[in-house]
Amino acid sequence: MDARIPAKARILETAAELLALSPTADISTRAVCDAAGVTQPTLYHYFGDKQGLLAAVVDYGLAAFLESKRLAAAVVHEHVADDIRAGWDNHLEFARANPNLYKLMWAPGAPAANNSAVNEAFRTLDDRLEQGAGKGQLRVSAESGTQIILAAVTGAALAAIYQPQLFDDPSYALQLREAVIAAVTRPPDGRTGDKPAIAAAAGELRQQLAAEHTQLTAPERALLEQWLTTLAGID
Repeated sequence: MDARIPAKARILETAAELLALSPTADISTRAVCDAAGVTQPTLYHYFGDKQGLLAAVVDYGLAAFLESKRLAAAVVHEHVADDIRAGWDNHLEFARANPNLYKLMWAPGAPAANNSAVNEAFRTLDDRLEQGAGKGQLRVSAESGTQIILAAVTGAALAAIYQPQLFDDPSYALQLREAVIAAVTRPPDGRTGDKPAIAAAAGELRQQLAAEHTQLTAPERALLEQWLTTLAGID
């Protein structure tokens, strides 16, 4: 490790590298200090203890995870189902490339992560689904769809990491992805018997109603939202 790099950054990068190579998804502070060329008091000065170091590594990993999500989200597809596919595949690709880091980021008992980063990932997906709702492409609300998709893709990733002998065929993740998409979105050809133009208009107005101030009273606003939800076909 280059000694010209500031000690804190050197420790963090070293810890992330050692974690990636660890067969047990664990690291020792002594090994980190030796590899980074610092003393243990220096590590404790910056990170407090081992848990503090691991939490910082999680934040470090989440930053990389978010950057990959932003790149995937930069492409907007005509139908939200294709946006979900792109985000799902990006999520699993990151998990497979960084299994030990992913365990720390999402597994039960992981050190405290950067909640703002997790929330940003949630909002990115939720915003994209809101756009799909505005086009009449969702069966459920954007928030419910976001919860369903994140729970499913996280479960798929952790299953492959923790039980590779049971989930060695990657096709299960593709089949799960398509099942989730079928549950959350409407087919692009509109064969559900809906009126796509009306559903799209209602969904778009519902989205604007949630974002903008109107002169409606609270009961009037609630009633209009209920009507728009029905017309948009959101269950």
